[in-house]
Amino acid sequence: MPQNQKRIFENPTHNKETILPRIPYIYKKEVKYMFWSKDYIVERLSKIPRTLEDISIEVFEGVSPTSDFLQKAGLSSKNCTDASYACRDSHINVSIHQAGMEKELMYPYVDNTISNEFAVQPTQYQFMLPYEILDNNIRKEYRIFQPEELKAKFPVAYKHLMEIKKESETEKQEFVSADYRFENESFLRYINTPKIIITSNSRMQASYDPAGKNVFANGVGVVLGDPTLYLYVTAVLNSSISKAFPEIWSREGVQSRDKLNSQMLKRFPIAFPKKENTEKVISTISRYLIYLNRQKQMAKAYAIPGYQELIDFYKRISDLLVLDTYITNDLDPKLLDVLAENITASDGRFEYSDDINLLIGLQEIKKNILSSPDFGNCRFSNEFTNILATLKNNTVW
Repeated sequence: MPQNQKRIFENPTHNKETILPRIPYIYKKEVKYMFWSKDYIVERLSKIPRTLEDISIEVFEGVSPTSDFLQKAGLSSKNCTDASYACRDSHINVSIHQAGMEKELMYPYVDNTISNEFAVQPTQYQFMLPYEILDNNIRKEYRIFQPEELKAKFPVAYKHLMEIKKESETEKQEFVSADYRFENESFLRYINTPKIIITSNSRMQASYDPAGKNVFANGVGVVLGDPTLYLYVTAVLNSSISKAFPEIWSREGVQSRDKLNSQMLKRFPIAFPKKENTEKVISTISRYLIYLNRQKQMAKAYAIPGYQELIDFYKRISDLLVLDTYITNDLDPKLLDVLAENITASDGRFEYSDDINLLIGLQEIKKNILSSPDFGNCRFSNEFTNILATLKNNTVW
């Protein structure tokens, strides 16, 4: 299959390929300088025909925000025999076997009040889903547990749901599944399916959830048609260039720029590098940044230096490559060669390892890049520098 065809998840209603004319701006004998204003950058990006919707199976919103199903992880009662969920004033004696079954209803929860850039950060909260997932396909079938099933199999969850019902009603009524059914169940179709989770914590942040187990609210999930694109798309969504898209959404009247929703993200323009090596480098940097962001919290706890410095360095490299892909296509080939030579990775899932030696390896890669003579001789055009400065200037957006 030709490389450009694999990028598009089959959807005949979308324009799949339009080539934008490249603006030449540097010649040997003449220099044509164009000032790339904010308005021009926004206009240029808004004309990219391919969107996130085109390459996705689904772009969907998370669970409705509610604290009723949110549980604090850890032992909170002497009668609670498992640390994966919290018991609230429990007086039910739960056996170890039963407590283990309770874990089937508990899913890690994405807290959008903390940074979830590239990697989902673990939190002390879990989310209870009183549903059974019936298959392991990309798009899941599911069913809600009936009260009698919950009482027999998951007594702690049953008691908790009964407490919610008692708190919300004054008259005693029959306890039915409608009392705890989610109003919008669409997110359940893609539970345990790999996805990108996009939240907003002062700015848009994207994290790759390879197992798909995380439950999120106030955010958007993206299931891609081509699973090999997850790392690249995650890098694009976290890049500096994404700062321009709230302006695009505002101009098109999609939604207020202060709240993310699926309709907004579907419109996010997607561009791919002309050179496959460039995409591979960006995807590999995503893996580096997943590892570094996962380890950053532990580094703070154990006073291990170097993580944030490396995060900043690799993010800058990724930003340069994404910016060149979307707008200029004019990076010095020597720079691309240096990066492709040094930024490599094994096929294993090293980004989910806790091996501290990986930090040393990433520091060495950075050192090799910076010490390369070709890297030191690389030059950027005036236009490229202007665009980068415009995107980096927070006061502009």
